[in-house]
Amino acid sequence: MEDILKRKLNGEQLSSVEFVQDYVQLHFDGRTITAYVWPEVTFGEEEFNFGQEGYRNKLCDLIGLEVKDLYYQEKDFLVMIFKNTEGAIRLNLDPKNPDVVSEVAIFNDDLDNTWLVFD
Repeated sequence: MEDILKRKLNGEQLSSVEFVQDYVQLHFDGRTITAYVWPEVTFGEEEFNFGQEGYRNKLCDLIGLEVKDLYYQEKDFLVMIFKNTEGAIRLNLDPKNPDVVSEVAIFNDDLDNTWLVFD
């Protein structure tokens, strides 16, 4: 799955962040990650988590930046590192996370109708 995600997201810009009632969508010009757990945002040594002051702003600061690299470990994490910054988004993909009701996240590519479910 890591190869597919790298091929589809490396070099793509985060075009928007959509906060929905109890989840977030990360849009990459036709590709979307819907996360049902709130991602951690890092800038260098600083970590920002949902509910923390500045979290939404830091997540939105990544809009317009391209994904430089991506790391994926099944049922553990998905990390996207962005170009020209020390910014990164980390999704906790642990299915034992108490915040998980069903799937942890979904990736969909509207360009070729690819769907990947992280559960």
